Amino acid sequence: MTDSINPSNAGFDAVIDKKKSIIYGVILGVISFVLGLIVLFVVKDLTSFWGVMSMSFIVNTGIFVIISALFSFSLRKANGGYWSFSIALKSIFMMLAISTIISTIGTQVYVNFVNPTLQEQVVTHTINVTIEYMEKNNVPDEVIDSKIAELEKQVDEIGKITLGQIFKGLAITLLFQFVFALLLSALSKKEKPVFAQPVK
Repeated sequence: MTDSINPSNAGFDAVIDKKKSIIYGVILGVISFVLGLIVLFVVKDLTSFWGVMSMSFIVNTGIFVIISALFSFSLRKANGGYWSFSIALKSIFMMLAISTIISTIGTQVYVNFVNPTLQEQVVTHTINVTIEYMEKNNVPDEVIDSKIAELEKQVDEIGKITLGQIFKGLAITLLFQFVFALLLSALSKKEKPVFAQPVK
């Protein structure tokens, strides 16, 4: 006797999966937003050059990747423990896209309206730490001047970010998130086993 799929149940499963993707996306977005703020507040007081340079990658990227992977496998479990690459990609990318939109909007609102001086403090502190590090390591003056000019340009651009630039940055981030979703889908893909039918 072959197993049959009830169309109504299949639709119900799809709705549940979509809801969980949205819920995990919101949670991940809030976590990403909070992690981003933690990095800004910590970096502005760090005295180590390598600490400043690596803080964002370790906290924002490292923790985000780990939580995203855990949520992806949790989504698969909610789907019955199995899902195809296609279903995995749709569910995971939905989660990552929602998290990116929430964290981006949250960060822009915070740094532009709630605490508009925070970004400038971080960039200014980064300039000072970078100059100190370069001078200690006898970096040529022309290289130091070039780096300072680059960082000072970032200071000048703070508060001048347009809505178009925000959407452009969001689109680029979503493209990277799609690539990340492809990777997570490949890692978490688990097809439901097909059992051989008895020979009559």
